Amino acid sequence: GSCRIDAWLSDGSVMAWVLEHLVTALTFWSCILMAVYYGHMAHCASNWPLRTVAAYQGCAMATGFLAGLVGVGGGLIFAPFFLLMGMEPAVAVGTSSTCVLFTSSSTTAQYLFTDRIVMSLALVYGAVTLAASYAGTSLVHVLQDRCRGRRSYITFVVAAGVAISA
Repeated sequence: GSCRIDAWLSDGSVMAWVLEHLVTALTFWSCILMAVYYGHMAHCASNWPLRTVAAYQGCAMATGFLAGLVGVGGGLIFAPFFLLMGMEPAVAVGTSSTCVLFTSSSTTAQYLFTDRIVMSLALVYGAVTLAASYAGTSLVHVLQDRCRGRRSYITFVVAAGVAISA
């Protein structure tokens, strides 16, 4: 027998059906419960209006849907959304990057388990991405230090990054 997940799920057994549906249901209900819990915490403990909580959760759901459907990265959606919600640009970029980390990790794990990653290419692209991320973060820090009080420069860098990515 094969050790790949697609072989486990394609044999037509009852166990394969249970595994497939259990994973889907567990993921779905975990997300719903976490959204309700943290939405309640943001509303009650942090005094966020329900409209703001709904906007953030709606953006998160739409981003997750688009990421799963067409592979759109969360950074293309989260960073501009955070800026529109009035978040500081540096905080928006950091928060967006943290959100993308979880999406990227789960997608990578899926591809790794189904043996769809060419590791030599992944290592090269990973090294280039690491260097580019460091350069971008350094640029944001330089802009923050040189242009105190001018958040528009960092907003422009985020907008330019989104425009180049699209």
